[in-house]
Amino acid sequence: MPASEEVLIQAARMRAENFFYLTWGDEEMGVHSSCVVEAATSMATGTDLNLQVLITAGWLHDLGRKDDVENHHIAGLLYAEKFLEMYPSCKNIEEEIYDCIKNHRSSGSPATVYGRIIQAADKAAFHNYRWIEFCRIRRSK
Repeated sequence: MPASEEVLIQAARMRAENFFYLTWGDEEMGVHSSCVVEAATSMATGTDLNLQVLITAGWLHDLGRKDDVENHHIAGLLYAEKFLEMYPSCKNIEEEIYDCIKNHRSSGSPATVYGRIIQAADKAAFHNYRWIEFCRIRRSK
């Protein structure tokens, strides 16, 4: 990966993660979201896909749970709008981010490959060793 692309990916990671923690900061959701990002970017390794989409959507996909657990995929779109207002340079990936957030649940029908990856990564994240360890420690308290 070219150094310039790595810089863009790191910037995307910082923007999305910072937005998540400034907006909500829930530890459990933070661990889950980081596992979603890890799974999604791993699935896209060796492709021409834009990892900035997957990183951003991975961090934002469950923010709507803060307000509405049942319909968090819809509530999350409002957080995506706020993110895009804060970072207008990301407007070029707006449609992909919206697809990922709106359709990440099992009942969703993603229109893009990004949406399908986030949907799968959301499920795979529950098998991530960091998530499993987080749950084990939380239960033992």
